[in-house]
Amino acid sequence: MRRPTRHPRRSAGTIAALVGTLLLLGPTACSSPADHPDPAARAAGGSAAPVPPTPVTRTMPSDITPMLLPSTGAETRWSQGLDTFATLAGNAATRACAHSRGTAEPDTMPGMFLRTMDIPDLPFIQAHGFSGGFAPGEPATGSAGAPKPPSAEQQQCLQEGKKAAQELKGLYAPLQSQWYSQMASLRHTPDVQAAYQRFNSCLAEHGVKAKDEDAVFAQVDQLTQDGDTTATAHLGEIYAACMAPVEAVREPIRAKQRDDFRAGHAAELAALSSSLPKKIHEFEERYGLQIAFPTP
Repeated sequence: MRRPTRHPRRSAGTIAALVGTLLLLGPTACSSPADHPDPAARAAGGSAAPVPPTPVTRTMPSDITPMLLPSTGAETRWSQGLDTFATLAGNAATRACAHSRGTAEPDTMPGMFLRTMDIPDLPFIQAHGFSGGFAPGEPATGSAGAPKPPSAEQQQCLQEGKKAAQELKGLYAPLQSQWYSQMASLRHTPDVQAAYQRFNSCLAEHGVKAKDEDAVFAQVDQLTQDGDTTATAHLGEIYAACMAPVEAVREPIRAKQRDDFRAGHAAELAALSSSLPKKIHEFEERYGLQIAFPTP
């Protein structure tokens, strides 16, 4: 997903404190343009730690369906780019507002690529771990210390940023949310539940002391806060291996459900295929941004 230079930002410690919550919230939270922390911003002892830049492509897909209705982990990279672009636009609007009012820029979360738990990108996790990483141009470190509460003027600018992000997300989020809710419900189907039982056994076979997927993410959060990048990467490799059989069950179901979903929302998708790219290009010009999508 996207973006240029940023200055005021949340501290590394503040970002880390929210990581576990976001990892566990699933697609609805991860597709929000609100504050989005990421493990990449965390360093041991609360200090900032540089991370390698996330590889990206800036070419939008000719068919925007994967951006809106991802059915595989790889396709979620398109939706990540779209959501992060909305976050960047909101932050840019916030900064512009602060400059116009002659006030300091309020703290904002840097734009980061956030993945969806119900449609895990296993190749990316295998290669890069659980962190989605920062968008291009975003800081690879967080500032030290606790963020300051925004002043009244800064709060107004934050609202301006929220409004700008919603101008974009309002086009596609209602339809996308329906899709994500449908994907989340697959977890409760008998075949997927059986696959998850094998996933839990696989964790135990690899020596991971976690009873289920939520417990794995709790470990990721703790290891991230401890700054143990080696253990976090190893856990990512195990997670990807154990989750592969679950995805083997879910992916064909998702493919069939997306065909049905597209047919049932053909008019909405047709309208978005025109309006969404136009709005993205408008935002790129308005805020001096360029949309970007993570690649393996």
